[in-house]
Amino acid sequence: MTLRRPPRLRPGARVALIAPAGPVDEERVARAIENCERLELEPVLGSAVRRKVDYFAGSDTERAADLRDALTDPAIDAVWALRGGYGTMRTLAALGPIPPHPPRAYIGFSDNTAVHLALLRSGVVSFHGPHAGGSLPEFAEDVLRRVLFDAHAAGTLPNDPEQEAPVTISGGIAEGDLIGGNLSLLAALIGTPWQPELGGRILFVEEVSESFYRIDRMFMQLRLAGILDGVKGIVLGQFTDCCSDEPGRAIEQLFVELLGPLRVPVASGFPFGHVPGNWTLPLGVRARLDADAGTLTLLEPAVTEEG
Repeated sequence: MTLRRPPRLRPGARVALIAPAGPVDEERVARAIENCERLELEPVLGSAVRRKVDYFAGSDTERAADLRDALTDPAIDAVWALRGGYGTMRTLAALGPIPPHPPRAYIGFSDNTAVHLALLRSGVVSFHGPHAGGSLPEFAEDVLRRVLFDAHAAGTLPNDPEQEAPVTISGGIAEGDLIGGNLSLLAALIGTPWQPELGGRILFVEEVSESFYRIDRMFMQLRLAGILDGVKGIVLGQFTDCCSDEPGRAIEQLFVELLGPLRVPVASGFPFGHVPGNWTLPLGVRARLDADAGTLTLLEPAVTEEG
């Protein structure tokens, strides 16, 4: 499949702010508007943003309508998720097939993994990156600008000086198109129309607030389902607030046990996931992982100069 890249973001671009999963409070809406203004983007709030039904931002139909409008409205230049939570799988079920649309950047992470994989299936590059309603420290903003505002290959992405350096799990160098997201969603999407296809690709993964045995189970589910067959390399981000029942057991030990048998380059501790310093990673764009050096390099532009 030839992937379509969205046009680069420019000052004045109109960005749809939507909540395809969990409900959003006024503080998060205000922060999203502030982040857009810092980036010189014009925020356009989705109609369901301030609605709440149980643990969702409005009903499935309302959230799906916001997503459909954001992807198809010719006056919208990009789509930025306000948050994750839970609900994007239900949103996609209510939406049905991704509607044909000119490519535009879709930005978000965590539960938005489902939307990213659906967009990738439809042939569009999207961006695993900070939420509009979350914090956007200088490091995260700089990487976002480098990937989304510039129609050149971003090159080797910087590591966050506020985080520890990446750790080699299995050495080596791999090249392939990027694919990935939140581990729970990658496992939950097995058997659905948006099940990830990793053959020849570099997988990136992050997680939050899970016990080691749950992480173990989800990676084993991916392995036993054959999802990891043919993967070229694995980039592990932040596994925030993930804990072991065994005192002193490091998560890197678990990664060695689970991913070492794949015999592909693997490194952990990269700056993306549920952390303020969150990389912006384009799904579908070719990259190089150097697991020994602890670097990830984007080899192609993620956006085009013109729409």
